[in-house]
Amino acid sequence: MDYVSIQKKNVRNTYLLVFVFVLMMGFLGLVIDGLFGIFPFGTIVLLFIALIQTLVGVSAGASLVLHSVGAKPVIGKDFEEKQLKNIVEELSIAAGLEVPPKVYVMEDENINAFATGFKQKDSAVCVTTGLLKHLNREETEGVVAHEISHIINRDTLLMTTISAILGAMVLVQLFAWRSLRVMLWSGYGRSSRRKGKDSTGYIILALLVIALLATLFSFIGRVTMFAVSRTREYLADAKGVELTRNPKGLANALRKIAKMQKTKPRVKNATIATAHLFIADPLKRKVNDREGFFANLFSTHPPIHKRIALLEHVPEEVVLKELQEN
Repeated sequence: MDYVSIQKKNVRNTYLLVFVFVLMMGFLGLVIDGLFGIFPFGTIVLLFIALIQTLVGVSAGASLVLHSVGAKPVIGKDFEEKQLKNIVEELSIAAGLEVPPKVYVMEDENINAFATGFKQKDSAVCVTTGLLKHLNREETEGVVAHEISHIINRDTLLMTTISAILGAMVLVQLFAWRSLRVMLWSGYGRSSRRKGKDSTGYIILALLVIALLATLFSFIGRVTMFAVSRTREYLADAKGVELTRNPKGLANALRKIAKMQKTKPRVKNATIATAHLFIADPLKRKVNDREGFFANLFSTHPPIHKRIALLEHVPEEVVLKELQEN
């Protein structure tokens, strides 16, 4: 597998996504200007939001993600944390990284992990306390190798950019829907009609158009994020095995993750904006266990049984039956 071409493709896709995002925000600004006759105020404001969101994402995206999940730097106070740091350093050398990723831990009973960062030298690997508690060294190596693969492949650049872009679009969407709701609930429309002000109905219609457009663009962003995320998980699994030369470690870690998915609640600090970064869906949405057109459209992760089957070169049905019986 040509990972250099994958890295270049991810960088190209990142630039393309930012360009499309700016176009969508500019188009939305022009629609606002046209509806309210305020050209170019709306276009300038939305392009400014797009610029700020992109710059904040580039400069502080990793820090924001780590802060949002309550992650703390590993200080190596006990055996599990020392072992985790050693594994990250060993695999970073094996992967040829100039600087090992920073290592973080987030407080949660689930087994999960993610990588983040725009540049390799500023990247970070974060695992849950549940992972430290329940995985042995071989399994932890498998998970860490998977996360380091995301850094090598520049998946973290692409995925963090998508998160930043999606966040900006969701802001516009929420603002439009809430403005519309406030106008309707306050009875502003009824009182204005009594006074013969036809402009109120036009404002409500304009807000509805803006809200629908923002929702459409947000939906497109989410579907893009889901499709990119699923593909990247398979690639990171393959590269992780290449690093460790041991598919058993990651496969067994995924087995334990699948088992815990049935008994533990969702990862407490994970959100829809960060879920696609994790090795397994922290929100435990059923759609990630299924296949088919709609599942492929809305899932962030491929089914775990399929990932294990690919790692071990066995039929999917065999692994699925095993996971259902355990």
